[in-house]
Amino acid sequence: MMRLGTAGEAVYREHPIKILRYSAKNLWLLIFPLLRSLRFYPFSLQKLIDWGAGAWFDLLVALLILGIGTLRWHACTYYFDEVSIRSQSGILLRRGTEIPLERIASTVEEHPFYLRPLRAACLQISTAAGAVPEADMHLTLYLRDLHRLRQHIPVLQNGSTGAVAYHTPAWRMLLFSALFSSSFSGAIYIATICFQGGRITSDLVKQFQAQQILEDATDRASTAFHGVPRIAITIGIVILALWLISFGRNLLRYGRFRMRFGEEFISVHTGILTRRRYHLRDNAIIFPDLRQNLLMKIFGMVSLHIRCPGYGSRRDTLPVLIPLIRKKGSQALLEKLHTVPVMEHPKLHARSNIRFFWSFVWPPVIGLCAILPARFILLWLLPNLGAIIRFCSVMLIIPLVWLLCIRIVAMFTESVTMDDQYLQMHFCSWFTFHTITVNHARIVRTDLMQTPAQKMYGVCHLYITCNGPRQQRFKLTALPEAKAREIVETLARTEMQDMS
Repeated sequence: MMRLGTAGEAVYREHPIKILRYSAKNLWLLIFPLLRSLRFYPFSLQKLIDWGAGAWFDLLVALLILGIGTLRWHACTYYFDEVSIRSQSGILLRRGTEIPLERIASTVEEHPFYLRPLRAACLQISTAAGAVPEADMHLTLYLRDLHRLRQHIPVLQNGSTGAVAYHTPAWRMLLFSALFSSSFSGAIYIATICFQGGRITSDLVKQFQAQQILEDATDRASTAFHGVPRIAITIGIVILALWLISFGRNLLRYGRFRMRFGEEFISVHTGILTRRRYHLRDNAIIFPDLRQNLLMKIFGMVSLHIRCPGYGSRRDTLPVLIPLIRKKGSQALLEKLHTVPVMEHPKLHARSNIRFFWSFVWPPVIGLCAILPARFILLWLLPNLGAIIRFCSVMLIIPLVWLLCIRIVAMFTESVTMDDQYLQMHFCSWFTFHTITVNHARIVRTDLMQTPAQKMYGVCHLYITCNGPRQQRFKLTALPEAKAREIVETLARTEMQDMS
């Protein structure tokens, strides 16, 4: 919807579907009780009248909520020109946001399957301002208005001409979704749905008879696994189901993945049901991050991630640029990101001192040592739950042993390399190996930590903090103290030169 402003400037409103978003926080509390009442009545006029006579107050409140949402939608406008894009919102307290086009770091176009029939799409615009990992502007637009915006915002025009496309084969997407899925993330996803859905989720569980389905699956599995406690089979089925949920979610989110390199911008298209188009300004990318788990490291595969404002800032998404690629093939992509894949003439190189192996292996070792006495104590206190206690202890041992293997490998691979412009870190964070190459100017803080024993042998831990929408510290374990202090001094001199 468009109207003319006071000076003849075109002023636009968002798609009317935004009314439901403004009303959703309160409306769903009434809509679902009404719908549950409807299902008990056959579709006849008299029954509908009787139902409406009993639910008239709920209907009145629902109309009031929709009316307030309509007023909020009518008060929200946005307009743009060749220099900036501006939005205004609020009924009594007006709020205005203006973003210069040259300051846009990234945009996200979301085309959910339920908005496509309505010819609507969501647009999020992010800048490098602040440390809040949220978009600076959220708009729900008509597709025709989105096409108008593309003519004015250069970052949205990426991929039209002169762009180099990279496509990810389907088998690599399947492997990527499998490697980066876990029962833990599936459990978080289900918990989020239950928290947001509340009573509706419990009604759906009852309607689909989830408990009966789980019991039937346990009965069938018990015939195949003789001697395994029934409760252990049930827990195993739940863990597998949560992993499958995480796998399916990743596959739907990152399926049909393709990426384009332009002269100034990068475009990423992803998604099966909800299609997303990310447009990134390449000079807004803070650093690339090559990630591997232990299996990927063994077979020489990497996943290329980046840190960029507005891209993968949510905690339930991955800032992946290339889902899965051979490590040798990633060098050409790193060069396109204006970074150094391998430092040929470094001025400093330091590796972790493996004599301080305890700094690497203490989390899994302590966990493994604590499981055995905890198991005996629980079996003594709760003998009736012996089967489930033994099963859970074994299920805890498996990830801890895997983590121990990863930490042992990290002892021999963790290092840092530095030249006049970049700092390259090879380190491990829990179950993932990282290789980060960051410009000196992007590093905002360095910290040294040293225990008395480490001071005696001249080693320390080095923490590197980079700027971005969500600051995060990266730990380099048991480095030589002299090399670590040289890194800190070099970065401090670089900062002083930039300030002068």
